[in-house]
Amino acid sequence: MTGEYPPVSIIELEDRVVPDNSFDDAYAIYLRLSYDPPLVWQERFEALMQREVQPRIVSFVGHALRVVITRKDNLESLMRQLSALVRQTNIELDFIE
Repeated sequence: MTGEYPPVSIIELEDRVVPDNSFDDAYAIYLRLSYDPPLVWQERFEALMQREVQPRIVSFVGHALRVVITRKDNLESLMRQLSALVRQTNIELDFIE
């Protein structure tokens, strides 16, 4: 896949928070991505997420990554986790500039 796609990056945390029915006290947040990643990237990201110590429920909605959280989650820690997974996914799939 080398050179076919630029790396995906998180652009910003969107200011919308919506209730989610995944479990009690669940909410969804949205992180705007640099572009709508291809399916192979999305699948690899989700596979890496499942191997995490604290996996998250995630999905892709256009140019956004939707993440299910609770009020107790530490947003800074979550952003570090997601940023690391985005980097790892880019590396494993050779999404480079």
